[in-house]
Parts: sequence; structure tokens; C-alpha cells
Amino acid sequence: MLRQIGIAAMGLSVGLGSAGAGAYELKFQGNDYGELKGRIRAMSILTAKDNGWDPSSGNAYSAMLSYKSPSWNGFNFNTAAYLNGDIFGSTDFDPKVGEERTARGMFLNDTGAQKGQLTNVNLTFGNKHLYAFGGRGQIDTPLTTNTYNLVPNSYTALRAGAKPIEGLDISLGQITQMSFGTRAMTDWGFIGEATGTAGVAQAPNQSGLGQAEFFNLGQIALGPRAENISGLTVASISYAGLPHTKLSLWNYYTQDISNSVYFDVDAKIPLSKMKLDLGAQYLRQDDVGDGTKGIQGGPSIQANFGDGNLDYNLFGLKAGLIGPKKKWTAHVMWNQSDGDTAFFNAFGGDPAYTSSIFSRNAYRQDVNAWGLRASYEIIPGLRFMAAYFDYGKSETIGAVPNVTPAAVPTSNADELDLVLTYKPKQVKGLTIRTFYVARTSEYDGFVNPVTGNKADATMSHWRLIATYSF
Repeated sequence: MLRQIGIAAMGLSVGLGSAGAGAYELKFQGNDYGELKGRIRAMSILTAKDNGWDPSSGNAYSAMLSYKSPSWNGFNFNTAAYLNGDIFGSTDFDPKVGEERTARGMFLNDTGAQKGQLTNVNLTFGNKHLYAFGGRGQIDTPLTTNTYNLVPNSYTALRAGAKPIEGLDISLGQITQMSFGTRAMTDWGFIGEATGTAGVAQAPNQSGLGQAEFFNLGQIALGPRAENISGLTVASISYAGLPHTKLSLWNYYTQDISNSVYFDVDAKIPLSKMKLDLGAQYLRQDDVGDGTKGIQGGPSIQANFGDGNLDYNLFGLKAGLIGPKKKWTAHVMWNQSDGDTAFFNAFGGDPAYTSSIFSRNAYRQDVNAWGLRASYEIIPGLRFMAAYFDYGKSETIGAVPNVTPAAVPTSNADELDLVLTYKPKQVKGLTIRTFYVARTSEYDGFVNPVTGNKADATMSHWRLIATYSF
């Protein structure tokens, strides 16, 4: 049965349609005072399985307002603030054990009370050959960019880059702090299943941590009682001077914890009126110093990373076609992980080709994953996407709520995603999206040997999202 709040959630965004769309330029008497942008988003769970695992209750909103100053010799000041909370107190934050589960990843706190954050305060510089970033905001690199729903992760960083010749881009940066956004709770619990592999290595809501607050990367990775570290050093080089092809190499050095190397090649080759879309990727992680030794947390994170060792490889390939004017797309993806450990994924990264809406199993130990994805524009502004992913059984310990804090994988995992997106031309800036996800965890069917409780870790989930940007 559809939850009526879904209609209310959509109306929250649709009702602003007459306000217009696009950035608002602050000009007065011929003077430029910068640019304002805003966004209002409402999200609602319509139906889900009442099995205590599939998130069954969640109705949330976020409002964002950003400001960009006029450019002065290539410099710009930027700021953005977010506000998040429950819609009309309609989310159940006291679910029945074994029957319901709150969609905690839609909120900045455990009660859904309204909470805001100044996520971005930074100074940027850019010209033909140089660029730089200093302050707080989102950092666009493969291991710091993550899908978000309502409020994004944010970082405190200093980064600079150069483009000395056409197609060549070199950069160096230092990230010292991170702030968990709304989806961080999903990345830790529902997607990550307390494995520490899906972009978050610590439960964001535990004592000593929190969301919408900046913490040293030592605490973000190892727990609230960990020592401060100097942070994460990011170096990159990319080259797009080859015909239709871009090569990128990234190195991420985290003091006393890890070193990760990521390489990818992306090629979009014209083929008649279509494009052949090809890609390959490789991710390698090793421990540095004590690595993850002394990591805080429950039995699953201790089992996966408590000895301090890190030894992980990820290989990936993708191939697809992009139809004329992107009318349709079709892709096949593959990832294979190996090594003695899973990928310690503490700072929000998600470059794997086979990541889906609610699964990132490729970052677990010894996983063979493949996926299919296709999309089709039904009419201008209305697009349908379908995807299916299969993840081989890993060697990573996870947690199942109300069953066990340390489960052994029982079978392959899979996920089916069906997404319909509508952007009406009549209301510029409005996007209405609905999606259905059927998912089975690799811990489905696990039986707790002490209590006899058996995990029903399956999902049948329908959600509605409405966004208005102006």
C-alpha cells in the first residue's frame, strides 16, 4: 500500500515550480555581486518489505543555498549550506524489531530533527593553466566522490593543479578533515553492512562522532578515540591528448594507515551516429605504518581490518554503446577483487563499475562481479533505466541487524534497479524520480548459532524523489 506521505513529499517540490529556475545573478546598477543557487529535495519510501532489514520508513527533505562571488583575477569565494529533517514528523524512528527498519541514511541525526550545516566555505582559483582550492567543500576525485541523496560528505582540503600543455592535468592536495553527510549512515550500515568497505569505516552516529561535523581523518577512519593524523595526500596525473581517450592515475597516501593507487582509462569512440564507450580500471591498496591495527568498532570491522594488514586489488572493465543524441545507452560491466583483505574504504570513495544503488560488494575480499545497465528516453524529458548486478560470495564478515554483529557470507548477492526520471520542460529545474530496487544480501539466510535467528536480508523497495533547483 502506498504511503500517502509520498504524495506530500512530491508536492513539497512541485509547489515551487512557479518560482522559476536557474542561478540567480546578483546585479545592481550594473554591478555584479555574484550568483545564488538553491535546491529543495524531498524523498519518500513508498513501499518496502516488513522484514526488519529493508528500510521501510523514511520521509525526508533537504534545502540547499549556495553563493559564488564574482571572479577577481581568477579567484572566487564559494559557500553552501544545507538543511535536513523529517517531513511532518512522519518517519517511524522507533521501528518494530524484526519487522521494520528506519531509513537512517536520509537524516543527519537519529531522531530526524531538523539539522543544518555550512558544508562549503572555500576559495578557488582558475585560469587556462592553473587551478586551486582551499577550504571546505566537496573534493572531486575517484576516492572522495560518492553518490549522495540529501546532504553530501564534505572535506577540509588544500589542492592545486596545473595544465601545462593541452590535455595534461597534474594535481596535488592534502585533505585533513571530513564531515559525514546523510547517506553516510547507509554507506556504513545498509550498503556496507558494517564491513568498512562502502565508503564509511566507522558508524557515523556513535559516541564521539556525528554527522554534519568535521573530524580529523584519524577519527573518521579508526574511531573517535584514535590519534590525529596529518591527513590524506592526493596526487594525480591525467592525459586527454589521445583521440577520444583519457588516462588517469591517482595516488592516495593516508598517514600511518594506507596507500591506495587508482588507474583508469576511458574511451568514447565515434561509431556512425553512436559512441562506443570503453573503460578499464585498477585499484590497489596496501597498509602504511600500523595500518588499521587498533581500529575501533564491532566484531565485523575487527575481523576484516583489526590485524592492521591491507592487501587488496580491484580490476574492472566496461563496454557499451551510447545511441544518437544519447537517446539510449547499453553497458556491460565487470569487476574482480583479490588479495588478503577487503578495501578499507573510509573516506567516501566509489569508482567501481559494478556499484549499484544499494550494493558496493566489489570492495569486499575476493569478489567476482558483473552487471548490465541500459537506459532509454521514452519522450523528451522522460527516461527509463534498468540494471542488474550479480556479486559473487565474498570472504568478508558483515553484520545483520537483530540477527548477528558478525555474519559469514552464505551465497551470491544480487540487485535489480528500475528507475524512471522525469524532467518536465514546462518547469525548468524540476526533476521527479522514482525507483524500485530488489536486492539480496550475501548474508541472507545466515543463522545465528546461539539464538537460532535467521537473516531475511532481502529487499523489495520503492522510493520517490522530487527535486527543484533554482
